[in-house]
Parts: sequence; C-alpha cells; structure tokens
Amino acid sequence: MAGVPDVVGLLYRADWTRLSLAAEVNTGFDPGLQLKSMYAARPPSLRWDPPPELEDLGGFTSRRVTLLIAPGQRYREKSEDSASVRGCDGQRHWKWDPSHEFDVPRLTGLYAGPRAPLAELFSPAPLLSSFVLDVRGPVTACGRDAVYVVATPRPQPSMRHLTTRPYLKLDRIETIVDAELGILLHRQEMFDGQIVSLTQLTSVTLNPPEAADDSLFRPPPGSVIGEDPGERMREIFDHPGWQAAKTAAGLAAGGLGAWVRYSPFGRGDTTGFDPEPDMPPDEPEPPDPSPVSDEVLYLLYRSGSEAPELGATLHQWHDVAAMMSRIPDTARGIGYGGVGSFLDAVSDRVPRTHAMATIRAGGHGRYRIDYVIHPGKHQPKAIACDGQRHWTLYEDHLKVGTAAPPPSEVANLVDASWLLECRLSGGAEVTIGNRRGHRISITEGISPTQWLVFFPAEAVVDAELGVLLRLTCFADGRPATRGELRDVSTEPAEPGSFHIEAPPGVRTAEETGNPLADAVTDAPGPVGFAARTAVDVAKRTGDAVTTAKSFLDNLRRR
Repeated sequence: MAGVPDVVGLLYRADWTRLSLAAEVNTGFDPGLQLKSMYAARPPSLRWDPPPELEDLGGFTSRRVTLLIAPGQRYREKSEDSASVRGCDGQRHWKWDPSHEFDVPRLTGLYAGPRAPLAELFSPAPLLSSFVLDVRGPVTACGRDAVYVVATPRPQPSMRHLTTRPYLKLDRIETIVDAELGILLHRQEMFDGQIVSLTQLTSVTLNPPEAADDSLFRPPPGSVIGEDPGERMREIFDHPGWQAAKTAAGLAAGGLGAWVRYSPFGRGDTTGFDPEPDMPPDEPEPPDPSPVSDEVLYLLYRSGSEAPELGATLHQWHDVAAMMSRIPDTARGIGYGGVGSFLDAVSDRVPRTHAMATIRAGGHGRYRIDYVIHPGKHQPKAIACDGQRHWTLYEDHLKVGTAAPPPSEVANLVDASWLLECRLSGGAEVTIGNRRGHRISITEGISPTQWLVFFPAEAVVDAELGVLLRLTCFADGRPATRGELRDVSTEPAEPGSFHIEAPPGVRTAEETGNPLADAVTDAPGPVGFAARTAVDVAKRTGDAVTTAKSFLDNLRRR
C-alpha cells in the first residue's frame, strides 16, 4: 500500500507535458457555496455577513469536457455544451469561438505560454505546500490503479502566507491519485459539509492515435491567440502618451537618485555591531541533472505539514548591486537614463545588507524572532506569535494583533514546502555546521511571498527536519541573496517563549486590521505622532459624518 512519501513523490512528478492521453471530464461547481467559502476565507477585519442574494445563485452547475493531450505541451479542450474550443500548440494558448461577431486579434489575460489544462488535475503539486495528506488506501478509477487521498488545510496560521486557492476556505479536498502518472483522476472540494467544486475524469485512454495529428493542436482561423505579456507591454510603452510619461518619470527618478546619493538621510545602518557584514563566498555548484529523491521531497513536505520545533540563528544577506543587475537595460534607460541613475544611487548608497536574529519555532503558528542586527532604521526589535496573538516590538511601542505568519525571510527557510512547486534537481549529501543535509538546485518555480527569492538558486535541506540550512539566489553567476540557519537545535521551548511583554515606558498599540492605520502606528518619533493624530482626527470626523447622516436620514423618513 502506498504511503504519504510515495504520494508526495507521485504528485510532485506528475508531468502533463509528457502525456499522450484522451479523456472525458466532468467538471462543475456551486456558485453560491463558492462565494460563501470566499467570504469565510477573508481575514476577520475584512469579513462581513454574505448577502442573502447568495441563496438565489442556483445549485450545482456542471459541464462535460473532451480533452486531448500530446507531448510537447500541446492540448485541445472542447466543452460539450458549447461550440468553442481552446488549446495550445506547444507555444501559445488559443481559443476559437464561432459566436464571436468580430475578429478579436488578442485576448488579454489568455496565457501566451503553455499552461496545464484543468490544472487542478494535471498539475497537483500545489497540494503539497498547503495541505496535509491522509492516504486512505488503494482504489480503482477509470479502470486504473489509484490511491484515495484526503487533503486537509494546514493549521492556521501557517509558516507561509500563500496557499493554493487562498481565496477559498475549504474543509478538505478528496482526491484520487493515479498510481502511475501522479495526476488526479478525481478532485472534490468541500466546504461546510457540501461540495464546492468537482472535477473528475470519467474515461482515460493512453496513447490515443489522434494525439499524433498535430493539426488538432493548431489554432483554427479566427482564433483568439494568447499574447506575449512582454510584447504587449512594449506596445503600451511605445505609445506617444506613455513615452511622455516615461520621460517625466525618468527625470523624476534621476532627481530622486541624486537626492538618495548625496542627502544625509536614509543611509543604510544596522542595530548593533556587525561582525560579519559581507556575504560568505558561495560559488554555484555545477547543476546536478539527477532527479530529486523521494526522501528529499518528503523532507520538504514534512517541514510544512509537521512544522518542527527548533531554535536557530538566522543570517540574511542581500547584495543590492547584484539584485539591481537583474533589471534590464530597457527599463534602466527610461527617461534619459533617470531610472538607471536612481537604481545606481540605491546600489551605491546601500551596496549590501545583513540581518541577524535568533529564532524559535514551536510548531504550527508559534514562533519568536529577536533581531540582533537589522538593516535600516525603525525596524522591529522582536516579533512573536503564540498561535492566537501576534506581537511586534519596536523601539517606542509594542503592536499587538491576531495571529499572523512570520516574516518571509524566516518562513521561507523554516517551511521549505514551497520548493515542491519549483523545478528541483540534485540532492547530494553535504554537511553544514555539523548537520547533515542535501544540496539541491532550483531552476524555476513560484517565488513565495517575496520578490527577493528568484532563480536560479541553490538550497541545502536539513536531513532531519526538512528546513533549509541555506538558500542562495544568484544573479549573473554571483550570489545576490543568501539566508542561513546556524546553530540549529531541537530542544523544547521554555514556557512563555512565544510572547512579548512591553518593556517599561513602551506604549502598547492594538492592530486595527487597517493596513494604512497600522503602518501609521509603526511610524517613529514626531512624524508618527503627527500621523497618528491625523488618523484619529479623520476617524472622529468620519464618525461625526456618519452620525449626522443617520440623523438626516431619520428626519427624511419622518
């Protein structure tokens, strides 16, 4: 019987681009229930009762789809209740619809590059980074050997901000995983004990003869062709009106760059003495093309699903100049080089940064971070969460709110399951700081929560805990960012480790749920005092306006 490690490997390695397959598909959803799950997924500060109109949206609606997939990222998909057809020729997505009364040369939002058809079935890897898998046993579906797996959302708040389909609150996802291909033969999303959506294959034929007919995957005349987003943006930027805006923006950026370069303000600094300001040299290893083992994949999955308890010292370096080198010359040249001047000024002003902190993770939703070195001014001194409440300690105030994930520079290392949505290779054993690990190469994937994670990259996965002992991102062949966990221990945390008390003389501010108001709360010194006063006046004014409007409405009704 397949276990969780086997299923993790199956889901990760499911590769629709190599399939030759014909299938009949049933797919559908309940629009009212889906909207209710969307309302339930909102944070408490943005949640309100769903309108009663949701009850009138009708019940479950479904459709049947005929699907043909061929190797080389080609597919053709036709719905039985519509004459329209969509597909991909291996390079571009297209859609043909005879109901169009006029030619549409492009369709904004239609992917230009290949994407999986019915991605919820044929690209199931995102389940690994957001759900806990429960393998129920072997089953048969569409005449194929399969495994019945129930996926339940991880306990919240997780160590990461993003999940698959984050706009929905789901009780569970019931799936049937093909025991050979790793694709899903059946996927049923549940909310409040009811089916939100259902997608299942009702028949599957491997290597069908029609998959050899390349003409079936080419767009028919009159099709809408997915455009290259870069080409579309170039067309927009070449418009005369945009040219003028680019020039103005570039000149402004050039002036701002001069201010950044020569002003006495905004210099990068750190809190405390920095014994290791420079990023350690770390040349990229030759890429290892060998596939990642099931052992390493399961380690990555465990780091998110089991959330190990650990203590460590975090180091994070950023080479700003190397990061800026990734910006293309076409963007740097905007406005007579003003944008490039601004970027160069930033690189000269803050060529590198280094942060150092002690961290303690105590399972799902519990952590504490105490910064020893933090680049820039007015940064937090400590952050903690006990799974219910969240504290952020600044120099002059303590901000308290509901539970929240940790900063991404910590989450990306402690919960490494996001790597399961990336293309990985290698896995050779290495030793770092007396801890055994596996070195893997990352060539492409989804950047989690923060633009500072980019590819190519290398990571070392701890062989016991599955956390990342090191994550290095490269630009032009040199390290641009590097994060490390040192002095890793698994000693149990002391009681009260995940709580922060306000020091004497430090005020406490409760989070409002309004990002703008909370940002104002964090502003330091006289500027922060003035901003908080302005927000308070605005709030009182808004309350007064609301009261007056209510009074006038009452008069009008009388």
